Amino acid sequence: MNPLSIQRYQELEADETKLRRLTGFKHLDFESLHLLFKEKWQGYFAQFTLDGSSRVRQASIRKNSIFPDTKDALLFGLIYLNGKVSQEQLANFFGVDQPKASKYLRLIQQMLHQILEGNPRTIPKKKQKQLLNVLP
Repeated sequence: MNPLSIQRYQELEADETKLRRLTGFKHLDFESLHLLFKEKWQGYFAQFTLDGSSRVRQASIRKNSIFPDTKDALLFGLIYLNGKVSQEQLANFFGVDQPKASKYLRLIQQMLHQILEGNPRTIPKKKQKQLLNVLP
């Protein structure tokens, strides 16, 4: 098992060192990126399901949701992109099977790419370049 201890964002918020180890991001950069990510995430799920089908009814956050907070969804993606935790380990921690984790990661990566391309000054240039280099 990986020596890094995965936690939800709420638990990491006050621990800059763990957040940086898991994601490679400082708290301030994470928060800046999250502002745009939250908008993109909510906009997507207002119209579509995870599989990309048109949504028939309004989306709502359930008590047993994998990502009760959009910060957890961003955290999920950034932990994976940092490359220190396998997709399977990440899926296990967040209580989802690996195929569903893969779908979420694909979507998160697409969103991050769109955000960084459309908002080049969201995070420091060096961090943006590093992130774009690992995005498909």
